Amino acid sequence: MAKTFDTFYRELDALYDQGDLQRVERYLQEQREQYVQEYPRYFKELVAVCNEMGSFYRGTSRYDRSAEAFQSALGYIEEDMGKNCIQYATVLNNMAGTYRLTGDYQKAITLFLEARDIYLAQGQKDSYEYASVLNNISQAYLETRTYDQAIAYLKEALALVRRISGSHQDIAITYNNLAALYRAAGDHDEAKRCAKEAIREFEQCADEENVHYAAGLNSLAGILYAEQQYEQALELYQKSAAYTKRFFGENIEYGVTCRNMYWVCEKLGRIEDAIAALEMAKENFTRLLGAEHDRTLAVADDLRRLRGKL
Repeated sequence: MAKTFDTFYRELDALYDQGDLQRVERYLQEQREQYVQEYPRYFKELVAVCNEMGSFYRGTSRYDRSAEAFQSALGYIEEDMGKNCIQYATVLNNMAGTYRLTGDYQKAITLFLEARDIYLAQGQKDSYEYASVLNNISQAYLETRTYDQAIAYLKEALALVRRISGSHQDIAITYNNLAALYRAAGDHDEAKRCAKEAIREFEQCADEENVHYAAGLNSLAGILYAEQQYEQALELYQKSAAYTKRFFGENIEYGVTCRNMYWVCEKLGRIEDAIAALEMAKENFTRLLGAEHDRTLAVADDLRRLRGKL
């Protein structure tokens, strides 16, 4: 017999707490198979597990599988409830996030805007979900350097989440995204202020739920690096890497953070530590992107150059 919502999420949370991502993946696959066998009785649970699978594969940088899982969830929702419902918009928002990470920003923006329109039609303008999609639209516009639109959406999102009590993580994520936006636009002071606000909000979240803390640490570390505060930047990058590995394993973001640590260590004259960080980044990029990917080749070049200094 398939598991109920409460049992499913309780067991899934316990597996995430153990940090064994292979067991998490097996559990999600097993639950999906059971829910499919008892569909449509367990329609809501099947949608939930497909959505969780999409998020899991996105977090572990397996974007094709992430998009497939989200698309399955959309198919079940459309068949049972139609497309103009909150559940459909929520999965659209999640799937758009996957496309944003693959660099397909126009597709991501199209999906985000579709989700936004559904939320508006369903009277959800003052909800967490609506704030989330505004935040995500802003990030997609940031990636395309459309700063005016990015700022407008993000300010609307920040004003909304600040009105919702107990939303430290939402406020933190929004401030962190705003820091990235200001940094890209060349406003260093505002970027630093927003990054610090993000960290303050993240540190008020429950540790076991703080899956986005690593991104906030990375943002502030990058700002401190630009200010040549290398020791503080390195400490934050190391903490970020630990949080990323805890929640998502050694995904692409973990490799990026390792490469950031290399830059800081080289500035500090700690060449052996810089090489160790680059070796971790190279292993990561080779495994996830392939030996001939631009990121992998760039790290290999940096390794050859650094080893020549020893």
